[in-house]
Amino acid sequence: MNISRLVLGFFAIGIAATFYITAMGYPAKAANMPLIYSAVVALLGAAMVGQEVFSIQRRRQLSAAGAASSSNDAAPEEETINGQARNRKPWKAMLAFLLAAVYLYSISILGYLIATVGFMVVALAMIGHVSWRFAAIGIVLLVAVVCAVFIGFLGLPVPLLPPQFSS
Repeated sequence: MNISRLVLGFFAIGIAATFYITAMGYPAKAANMPLIYSAVVALLGAAMVGQEVFSIQRRRQLSAAGAASSSNDAAPEEETINGQARNRKPWKAMLAFLLAAVYLYSISILGYLIATVGFMVVALAMIGHVSWRFAAIGIVLLVAVVCAVFIGFLGLPVPLLPPQFSS
């Protein structure tokens, strides 16, 4: 049983439920997209939990029938990609969720622009497989698109800068 996948699935469902409840207070026009995203995240989390539960039941049935060996029950710490062993780091997924929670909190303190750029830099540094030139282009495009959609089209009051600089 892979406990980290199980916990991550339940955590995703909890985050999705929080966002769903929060989005219910938005204006009807602005609530559609967050509601869709939260429903998708909840379904993906439920699928992850369901996959783990069904794999546990399947392993138990196979071991009861004598078809499975006990070595299949332990989750391997290394996986192979293209024939090369690679060390798994399941903590990165939980760190990404924690980072997202800190990001959401920091928007009210730092403003959208600073919080988003900081979050993206830390997240991309954690991943480590993206060149900084493309990361900078992606960050600028993401910030511009989000500003255009939420401020320009939907007219939401998004705090772009910290409160002390906004007045």
